[in-house]
Amino acid sequence: DDRTRQLQLPASKAIQSLASEPQADLAQERQRATLSAESLARRLYGEEGLQRRRELVELIKKDKRLSKTGLYSMTREEQYVRGLQILPAIRELILTHGLSRDEGEFCYRMVDESTAFELHYVMFVPTLLGQGTTEQVDEWVMKAMQSEIIGTYAQTELGHGTYLRGLETTATYDRVKQEFILHSPTLTATKWWPGGLGKTSTHAVVMARLFIDGKDYGPHPFFVQLRDLSNHHPLPGITVGDIGPKLGFIAVDNGFLRFDHVRIPRTAMLMKNSQVLEDGTYVEPPVQKASYATMVLVRAEIVAGASASLAKAVTIAVRYNAVRRQGTLDGEQKELQVLDYQNQQHLLFPLIAYAYAFHFVRAYMLNTYKQVRNSADEGDFGALPELHAESSGLKALCTWITAGGIEQARLCCGGHGYSKFSGLPSQYGDYVAACTYEGENNVMCLQTARYLLKTMQSIEQGKQASGHTAYLSTKHCPKRCCVKEARELTCPDMQLRGLQQRARFLVQRVHEAISKQIQQGVPEGQARMNFNVDQINAAKAHCMTVVFGIFSEAVGDTKHPDVGKVLSQLRDLLALQVFEQDMGTFLECGFLTLETAAVVRAKSRQLLTEIRPNAVALVDGFDLDDYYLNSALGRHDGNVYQALFDAAQKAPMNRSDQPPGYEKYIQPLLKSKL
Repeated sequence: DDRTRQLQLPASKAIQSLASEPQADLAQERQRATLSAESLARRLYGEEGLQRRRELVELIKKDKRLSKTGLYSMTREEQYVRGLQILPAIRELILTHGLSRDEGEFCYRMVDESTAFELHYVMFVPTLLGQGTTEQVDEWVMKAMQSEIIGTYAQTELGHGTYLRGLETTATYDRVKQEFILHSPTLTATKWWPGGLGKTSTHAVVMARLFIDGKDYGPHPFFVQLRDLSNHHPLPGITVGDIGPKLGFIAVDNGFLRFDHVRIPRTAMLMKNSQVLEDGTYVEPPVQKASYATMVLVRAEIVAGASASLAKAVTIAVRYNAVRRQGTLDGEQKELQVLDYQNQQHLLFPLIAYAYAFHFVRAYMLNTYKQVRNSADEGDFGALPELHAESSGLKALCTWITAGGIEQARLCCGGHGYSKFSGLPSQYGDYVAACTYEGENNVMCLQTARYLLKTMQSIEQGKQASGHTAYLSTKHCPKRCCVKEARELTCPDMQLRGLQQRARFLVQRVHEAISKQIQQGVPEGQARMNFNVDQINAAKAHCMTVVFGIFSEAVGDTKHPDVGKVLSQLRDLLALQVFEQDMGTFLECGFLTLETAAVVRAKSRQLLTEIRPNAVALVDGFDLDDYYLNSALGRHDGNVYQALFDAAQKAPMNRSDQPPGYEKYIQPLLKSKL
């Protein structure tokens, strides 16, 4: 009534006078920036590339089948069915608008939802192309590209993952019938985890141990039909299904697969590299590691995905921190923007730096893969071992940083970051799997470390290292660094030298430790096992030199002075944060002293202040549309609280005033008497 409203009015006015408008806060952030987000976006994507990606996003947004409305409230079954709609919708866009293959892939990435078809394109088709003969490619790949068959990649088993030689699924050759017998001799031989396997795929590339006359030739790939194309029922001898609920990838039917003496023709083995002739003769590949190329491509794609995923998370967090207000300072009545708190800057700004760095690492990885692939097609496999080792370590480092970064971004959003409407919980649940799929990260680091130790051994034999390991050849690595002033810490050559000095120190130390144990009679395998932690640390340190070197070079190539300046600040912050986080090793290896350690901390805090005015412009520079972010907290207009409130009103639980189970449980409870 009127009296009630009049009594309340003074209190309402008092609260409203201090209230802030989040839209106005975000607009002010953009006005205070020293550079435009547009110039940053052009640096990342180029003028034409930026315009084209915006045009493609608009095409996606107009397709009702690709709308994200209600996505966070869908059941698993609803998300699975929605995922099945995405591929036909994207294919229709490609055909209707004459999109290129790259543009179609971009559209799929912008939809940014897990689907049952992912492994079909990410692993199944690339494996056929990379390891199939010309005849096999002609027979199968076009069918796969036209979706006449739907494939997955079945490698991981219930009892084995990254250790391929331990796989238990067998393929025994029958030379009389010229067939392979696929069999799962143990429970742990069950294929477990392949995406799309559970309910969707009709075919699979199956990794199985090849046996000929009782001799084990190790894992090889086989093209196998799993389901009848007329009714989708499993073929005789095949048991297949879904593995059940998971942390993320809700829409993907990760599956299990068992074989009971299933026969397939000899020509079902992918034979571009290894071959089995009709009489059972095994022909080894011309190059033992020729099959590495497909693994390198997949890991390069994972590194590429890290850039977009981290950019997405940090965009949401920085925008929300710019409009969220919390606490006052020195008696002021208006609350502070959370982004003004130094601790928030310390957590978020390095994530911005890594997101930009990973963008350039992405380009490097994909370009390098293409070069090495072209050389391999001409019979030159010389660069493949280093790229394989490098891609293994970079896959681990980038996914660790990105998974941790997504969770850090969520925590920086406080309580609202726990809401699915923020977009961050679902993103974390989906992304964190990257730390274990396609190679568990610690094992990936050990593969990189093995290459580094071989390189160190060859250096001791008088050979010179090259590429990104060239720094290991430095005979006289400085014991102490001459950093005395803060400005020296912003010298990119000095920063890279410090990272390389740490990496060389760690590689050299673990190399000497393993060699010493071997000399003392410890078996080589056990000696390596005794220093696994040290090897992993050395590999991570080496990969950081690669990431930083690529980023630093890209910053140096930036022509726009304002963009170059702010990217230089991000580069400096990245380096200084690494110095600070691993201060003990940098002191131990002689790069820093106790005095210069204090300088590192001081300069790092100074950089936070320098970057602060451009924080929102920096995340705007990723040019991520609200459609892609799908976040109430990360909206470009800053209207976060209205977005959260509106999303809650549309949640399924609010369709009725009475909750599920009201009549059966709540109402009787309210009427009961103790």
